[in-house]
Amino acid sequence: MKKIALFLSVAAVALLFAGCASVEAVQNPNLNGQRVSLSGTPVAHLNAQNWGIYLFSIPLFAGSTENPGSIAVLEDTVNVESMIPMVTAKSRELKASRTLDLASQYSVGGFIFYTRSINVSANAVK
Repeated sequence: MKKIALFLSVAAVALLFAGCASVEAVQNPNLNGQRVSLSGTPVAHLNAQNWGIYLFSIPLFAGSTENPGSIAVLEDTVNVESMIPMVTAKSRELKASRTLDLASQYSVGGFIFYTRSINVSANAVK
């Protein structure tokens, strides 16, 4: 019974602090007149973040890249392949014709239980 209670407690804490995916956009009026790309008219600078909790290499909880702000269970979404569609969708939402200068940063920490995080940034232009 104690093991079940411990497991449920760990699961509850993991859900509380589990991964989250988000995309933020700094739109053209807030870019201080800076050109974020050599070609085109700047629309926004985009920054997307996602992180999750893994047991060894098995994804337990991560941010959902299909529905940012919600949790994906047993899905490995903390990778560039999952993040690029989320960034380009936000770019299209802002009526940009191109998404340029994509850059990513990936980090891992832990021993048995790992946390993985990824940051992807890009510039949306018309």
